Amino acid sequence: MSGTGNNFLIAEYTEDKTEIEIVSMVADSIFDIDGVIFVETINNNTVKMHYFNNDGSTAELCVNGIRCVSKYSVDNKLVTSADIKVLAPIGEIDTIVHENHVSIEIKLPSYSKNKIIIDNHECILANIGNPHLLVEVSNVENFNLKEFAEKVNQSEILEVESNIEIYKLNDKKFITARVHERGVGETDACGSGAICMFYYLFDTNKTDNNSIVLYPGGKLDMSFKNNMIQLKGEVTYL
Repeated sequence: MSGTGNNFLIAEYTEDKTEIEIVSMVADSIFDIDGVIFVETINNNTVKMHYFNNDGSTAELCVNGIRCVSKYSVDNKLVTSADIKVLAPIGEIDTIVHENHVSIEIKLPSYSKNKIIIDNHECILANIGNPHLLVEVSNVENFNLKEFAEKVNQSEILEVESNIEIYKLNDKKFITARVHERGVGETDACGSGAICMFYYLFDTNKTDNNSIVLYPGGKLDMSFKNNMIQLKGEVTYL
C-alpha cells in the first residue's frame, strides 16, 4: 500500500518478526518499500500497528503508515467502523477512512524556539514522538538532501539521529518539501514531518490554516482545530 508515496508491506499480525525477516521481506518486494507493518485487531474499532523501517529498525511514529493501517483494517473487515483508533508507540491515534482518503487527528508537536546553524542553513528541531530537523531552502528540487543528511549525522550536533525535512514556502498556503528519514533514506513523503512543518510555520504566522504540503509522492492537507492537528491524504494499493 502507499500513503501519499510512502510504500509499505502490510499484513495481519501473527507473531513478532526478527530484523532479518523484515529485511528479507523488503528485499523480495517488487516495489521500493519504506516500511513493513503488521496489524493486530484489539476490538471492533481499534487496531495496533507493529511498524518496522525497511532496515528492520523500529520507529516511534509513522503517520502515513497509520493511514494505510486504517484503510487496510476497513477493507479487510478487521474493524466494523470507519472511525478507527490506531495504537502506535507514541499512543492512540484517531483516524477516519472515507473511500480512498484517510484523515488523522493528532496532538501538537513541539519545536525549539532557537535555530541552529548546520552547513550555513538555519534549522529548527521539532518533535512529535519522533525527532525532525526542519530546514528552509531556496530550491527544494535541486537541493542535495543525501549529502546534507550525511553532514548532519556526522556533525554530532543533534543528540539523536533525526528525520530531515527540507521545505520552501511557495505562498501562505502551499509548502513544497522533501524528506530524508532515519532508517530509510529519502522517501516520497512523511506524515509526521508534514505535521511538524505545518505547525511550526502556522504557529509562527508564516502559513495559513488549511495549508497543503506538497511532497514528490503527492499532497497532504493540513489544518489546526481544537488544539489538534488534522492531516488528510490519499491511500492506494500498489
